Amino acid sequence: MKVRFRFLSGSIGRLSIQAKLILTYIIVILIPTTIFSGYILDVNYQNSITSIITKNEYLLNMEKKNIQNHMEAMELTSQLALSDRDVLDYMLSNREFSAEELIKFNNYSYHNLQYIMSNNPNISNLRFFTGNEYAREIWPIIYNERRISGEVWAKEFYEQPEEVWWTIYSGPEELRSRVGAGSQDYLNFASLVREIKYPLEQHLALMQVNMRLDVLFSNIYSNLQEASTQLLAMDRNSRLYFNDTSVFYTKIPTKEIRNEFMLKSRGDEGDFQFTYGGVPYLCVYIGIDRLDSKLLSVVSLETSYNDMNKTRLSIGGATLLLVLILSLITYKLLSVILKRLHLLRDSMKKVRQGDFNVEIPQLGGDEVGELGNHIRQMLNKINELIAEAVIKQASSKEAELNSLKNQIDAHFLYNTLENLKMLAEIEGQLVISDTLTSLGSMLRYNLHWTTHYVRLYEEIQHIQNYIAVMNIRYGGRLQLQLDHHQPHRQQEILKMSLQPIVENALKYGMNAPGMRKRGLIISIHTYKQGDFMYIEIRDNGAGISAERLDHINSTLKWESGVQAVYTTNGNAARSGKESAFDASGGGIGLRNVHLRIQLHYGKTSGLWLESVEGEYTKIMIKIPYLILSGGLAE
Repeated sequence: MKVRFRFLSGSIGRLSIQAKLILTYIIVILIPTTIFSGYILDVNYQNSITSIITKNEYLLNMEKKNIQNHMEAMELTSQLALSDRDVLDYMLSNREFSAEELIKFNNYSYHNLQYIMSNNPNISNLRFFTGNEYAREIWPIIYNERRISGEVWAKEFYEQPEEVWWTIYSGPEELRSRVGAGSQDYLNFASLVREIKYPLEQHLALMQVNMRLDVLFSNIYSNLQEASTQLLAMDRNSRLYFNDTSVFYTKIPTKEIRNEFMLKSRGDEGDFQFTYGGVPYLCVYIGIDRLDSKLLSVVSLETSYNDMNKTRLSIGGATLLLVLILSLITYKLLSVILKRLHLLRDSMKKVRQGDFNVEIPQLGGDEVGELGNHIRQMLNKINELIAEAVIKQASSKEAELNSLKNQIDAHFLYNTLENLKMLAEIEGQLVISDTLTSLGSMLRYNLHWTTHYVRLYEEIQHIQNYIAVMNIRYGGRLQLQLDHHQPHRQQEILKMSLQPIVENALKYGMNAPGMRKRGLIISIHTYKQGDFMYIEIRDNGAGISAERLDHINSTLKWESGVQAVYTTNGNAARSGKESAFDASGGGIGLRNVHLRIQLHYGKTSGLWLESVEGEYTKIMIKIPYLILSGGLAE
């Protein structure tokens, strides 16, 4: 991906400005136009889908209303049939009816049942199934219950708790007068099944009111539906009922419709879209509660989709043609505008070849003219810099000679100190000889700065030399006490990080009252704790007031400018005579040492102060425990 992006960026980068501007123009026009037209087309398509959904919801509601009317007629038929007590008494009889009683029952009660059916020709059957052996079968209404013992719908009815139950089943339109008579053609029926409990809530019989599905679902089986739309019904067992003569199902099998419905339907009503064979379809569905079924309207969106694609192609073609025409016009206009820029390009080619005396013409007051003016000034500046470079080259030679002279001067200083030391030894001035030795070591340590890091013992040796030199001034009243383990001598430490602290202790500690008489003791103690080395530098000077001590430590914590003081007496803070840890100690102040430590070792390292006024001052340094001779110490 990165390689392709680099290749594309390189290809665009090699184009001329004119080509880039044309490309930018095309992108700026084409992309928003394409996005906008696509958005408008999608909105129109969604509006079309919404309109189709609304239309099919209306059709489904009308069909549902028609179905509910038929179901109410079936319920009314069942209620009228049960209202005749003579029919119930006939099925409850505990003896066989005489011929006279059968004729009377047939002329009155049975005739009423036939009349009920004749008043609603849409009802296919009204049947009673009784288990009473004394109630003779009277075809085609009264049957023995043995006839339905193997029927699926009867088994399902007995397995559910309701007394009134709706179902869809497949069976013969008329039952034969004899059990086991020849087979008949099976039709699909919507059936109202009601259990008759009479008397005292005892099972007496089953009553069944049937209506053919092509009557109940008249629009589903109609051939007057639109070619792109078909209605279907699905029962509780996910069986589909549809007009199998429609050519609609040659394009999409009903099995696929059932699978999509089972996968995407949610709730009793709604809609969803799916695709089969590259053709988009819309399914709108609604539930029929009592029948526990769903009405489906499946719409082929192929025509709507094709119309949208044609419109998209038309708009896309018109947009491309418009962009092409505008691009050609823009190209011609840019050729005129960029002519002066080409003049600048030719001039810069001459500059690249080494001609810095190119004359840049006046190109007007616009951006191109301003660019030409800047290029003209740049060429003048280049000529000036060339002249300066020649002068600087000569100055560089002189600087090299001065550097060599300085090196000679440093060696001269070391040699002179060595000669003075030898002279003092010859004259028996051993104190002067030792002092010159310490001073020479200090100069070498300060001037020989090849790395930021040294071993602890090297920094301590430098401090010892410093104390030896300063004892000449203070008459030997300075003491340096060392308390560190032998392995700690190899601890890594920043060069010149301890000497400024010792120098401050000497400078301000010796100024305390009586200190010049009893002498100043500076101790350096090291110890390891965890993964860190702690270096403690303590003096027996005047100490620091508590208020000033808190201020110094807070300032160090927030890395702001710090001025830490050694007081000369207990009232120094109040009298304004406190001195600060400024940049006097070897050019490096306390804050600088703290910041250097944190810069090199991280924020977990640094220094802080502890002090008791009039007794001592102690500076604690915390750095990682690192041994230069062996890496990270264990």
